Amino acid sequence: MVESNALESSRDAALRVLKKYWGYDRFRAPQDKIISSILEGNDTFALLPTGGGKSICYQVPALLAEGKVVVISPLISLMLDQVKSLEKRGIKAKALHSGLSSDEVDIILDNFVHGPLKLLYISPERIASEIFQVRYYMAKIAFIAVDEAHCISQWGHDFRPSYLQISLLRELKPEVPVIALTATATPALVEDITAQLFLKNPNIFQNSFSRDNISFSVARSDDKHTELKRILEKMKGSCIVYNRSRSGCGKIAAMLREHKISATIYHAGLAHEVREDNQKAWMEGKVKTMVATNAFGMGIDKADVRCVIHVDVPSGIEDYYQEAGRAGRDGLKSFAIALINPSDVMEAQKLFEVNYPGPDEIKRIYIKLCQFLGIGIGGGAGRSYYLDLEEFGQKSKISQQKLGAVLKILEKQGWFTFSDAIKSPTRLKVTGRPQDLLGFYAENDLRAKLLTQLLRMYEGLTIEHAAISLKKIAVALETDISRIGFLLKVLHQEGIVDYLPSQEFPEIVLLLDRPNDNDFRIDELAYEALKTVAGKRLMAMQQYFLAPKCRQMMLLEYFGEKAQSCGICDVCLGSQEISYTVEEKRMALISIQKLQAGTKVGQWLTSWPLNRRKKNATMPRRLEQRRVY
Repeated sequence: MVESNALESSRDAALRVLKKYWGYDRFRAPQDKIISSILEGNDTFALLPTGGGKSICYQVPALLAEGKVVVISPLISLMLDQVKSLEKRGIKAKALHSGLSSDEVDIILDNFVHGPLKLLYISPERIASEIFQVRYYMAKIAFIAVDEAHCISQWGHDFRPSYLQISLLRELKPEVPVIALTATATPALVEDITAQLFLKNPNIFQNSFSRDNISFSVARSDDKHTELKRILEKMKGSCIVYNRSRSGCGKIAAMLREHKISATIYHAGLAHEVREDNQKAWMEGKVKTMVATNAFGMGIDKADVRCVIHVDVPSGIEDYYQEAGRAGRDGLKSFAIALINPSDVMEAQKLFEVNYPGPDEIKRIYIKLCQFLGIGIGGGAGRSYYLDLEEFGQKSKISQQKLGAVLKILEKQGWFTFSDAIKSPTRLKVTGRPQDLLGFYAENDLRAKLLTQLLRMYEGLTIEHAAISLKKIAVALETDISRIGFLLKVLHQEGIVDYLPSQEFPEIVLLLDRPNDNDFRIDELAYEALKTVAGKRLMAMQQYFLAPKCRQMMLLEYFGEKAQSCGICDVCLGSQEISYTVEEKRMALISIQKLQAGTKVGQWLTSWPLNRRKKNATMPRRLEQRRVY
């Protein structure tokens, strides 16, 4: 009876916190049970599909627990979005990332140990820092939250070797419970994640992956722009169009705008401010359609997305389901549509080969990378570098696609960590003694006034680099920011200051010294194993597109759920009956089986039924004729 009352009290308290900070009156199932589990000190595994409210499952108990909470997240941009959202609600939260100075990191860690800071977001790479480990050991930790927990499994779709370091935290404080959260994991992955995180008899909570309000459909089209325009003209509410290439995003958005459909773009090649402005315009409903690469969507919670459209073949069902699941979070009828044609399937196979080059190609790119960053043989370990991917690709004549793939492979092989781009602050250090410098220029020279202002506003500039604000300096000197930036460049050229302008590049932290070129090796067995798993994921994705079977049923079976036909996808509505005979459907399945048996894509594509249209068939049929919506 006492335990029952305590549990009821815990749930009541959680509801009060939910109402106070988020404004909701009730939890979604099984959020309340997950929260109770971690508050009771149990290792907990939460497997909730996209839009299932994973963050609530650790943020609410963080405010109820005695002690602090460490949140481990793979994306800096996602961490910063989460922290910004929490701070708006009046919740004490901070994130440690590469854009902070050592002093800023020290202040945050002190606040975490001794101050009111409740949630500390860190990337998995931060765990290896001795400074962090010491403060973690000093702090009273309530629990650890591992977001995107699938990253810890080398068989997952986004394996991050640095996630394996979470075991260090468990060794330092074995009594601290862990909550693992992910949106996409097969039963085998759940088992592997549990083992890698050393979860002790975890309470596992899993929501069905079923999204009954989403109609999953595949539209086979040779004229995607026309089909895309037709779909979006009929759609009410916000839409997302996913395209693999950055240039493709721009072309699609331009085409839509030409046809009076408001659209903007989002990809990693845009400046931080541009991405933020475009995202804000879409979130506020000022722009209907976001055309984006897969860099967009993580942490986005927009309820009225009526349609998510893919115009390329994604690398696997996990990625596809996560992106498609951004539709219909308000529970209203929505659509996940894939526009494909035979050449897309062939292109996906070619891209797969680009993403998994041979060992010699990986070695060549690693050597060029070290040369570009100025890393000498026998050195580099422990140092961090900002990498301008575009400049490196152009100078080395390597495509961005191949470059990105090789960087991921080298990270998985443990050569370095590779973080997503973050805007680093402007930094400056005065290289001479103030008493010598202040008489260096004439009194009315703006450079003298700038130096004086810098030394007044920022302490310790002669000792180490410090973050400075060009805007604040410009206001103090009653001039504009561009003039201050120009003068700082002049002072830098004259050797008076070391000026490091704000940058927005991914950061590489080397874990190993650069070996002699002849000694460079990758673990080929591990590499081939990862390539095999990725190939199986792509095969499952292609089967989803090709097989004449209920779309949602196929998705649910992939994630280990038993399912019945959804009744609302293109297959269930009979659009396949219009285009294909029973024999053609049988041939499609045979084609997939050939792929599974290792047949080259070019051989089996020629027998794919999409290439054998009936003489008078109208392919592709317009979606409105298919009665999809």
